[in-house]
Amino acid sequence: MTATNLVLPKLQHVTVTFPPGEEGRLRDFYINVLGFKEKPVPKVAKPLGWIWFHTGAGGVELHTVPDTTPLPKDPTHHFCIEVDDLDRYRSALTRAGYEIREARALPFRPRFFTWDPFRNLIEIVHVEGDYVSAGEAAEG
Repeated sequence: MTATNLVLPKLQHVTVTFPPGEEGRLRDFYINVLGFKEKPVPKVAKPLGWIWFHTGAGGVELHTVPDTTPLPKDPTHHFCIEVDDLDRYRSALTRAGYEIREARALPFRPRFFTWDPFRNLIEIVHVEGDYVSAGEAAEG
């Protein structure tokens, strides 16, 4: 790749895991609590137990795959979803019994973290403006 390339790579999907047999809890969280829509998987993936979701971000998908490997108790790796109403998501997660962890403040990006039922860490953010044009970007 060179500096003359005009098109940046595009994020196509993010994958998280869940314990086999927990498909109902997975769908309840991602569909009923967060509001994603399930997307049919390719025929070859159906026997593998994969579940995919549409997101609001121009084709970026959330893939979930069954895995027996336990997740760390307090993970730091995560994915982030941008929402239009942070308080609505905070309330929906709290009502559904999910823990909220407040996050360090970032300019123009109020946010918090939560975990899905399987301890996948999720950041929830509302982008209010461009911190770079506001002079909040770190130098080199």
